[in-house]
Amino acid sequence: MSLLLRMNALRVTFSWMFLLLLALVFDQGAGRANQSPTLCKVESLPSDIQNRLKSDFGSWKIQEPTDLSPRAHERWESEMPLECSGIAVGHFESAKTRSYAILLIPVAHADGGYRFLVFSEKAGQPTYEARLLDKLDQNGAANYFIHRTPISKFFDEPSRKKFQAHTVDGILLVDSAENEYEVEVYFWSGGRYRHEPIDY
Repeated sequence: MSLLLRMNALRVTFSWMFLLLLALVFDQGAGRANQSPTLCKVESLPSDIQNRLKSDFGSWKIQEPTDLSPRAHERWESEMPLECSGIAVGHFESAKTRSYAILLIPVAHADGGYRFLVFSEKAGQPTYEARLLDKLDQNGAANYFIHRTPISKFFDEPSRKKFQAHTVDGILLVDSAENEYEVEVYFWSGGRYRHEPIDY
């Protein structure tokens, strides 16, 4: 009798474990699907940046996963952690302050170009300084996304000295066009942003 009870108890335990595993898998999938809309909202940015985007870039919007070409979307999904395709937040200029990289596309024609900007805190002030790192004034914006990356992933110590890349993070600008695949890493060096093509 006790053997039968033990087998029933094991069966119930395995059934619960299977159900919990299923719930976990579905929950992660839903979380992954819902993650990008929240992260890509303008409201997730500091208020000073929100105001600057409204006043200076009123006809532009943040690049979202739904704006990407199928090839770029597939490439973006392989990035970990999965973050907004048009916002990267990191210590791009200083280990003490966060900066916000933003990839903007036209509201009226999402594939018609982009503006790649970084907003950085001014020392001791609640305002942010904007820098235009790159722009595209033709079709093809749907092939691009940005992503934060640790500088140490691409620069060893001798390279960091050579390029004066002493910050914690860099920004990847990924071009996933069908006939070309190109990745540039943007990094703070000597008081300005530089960029280098990388194998990625």
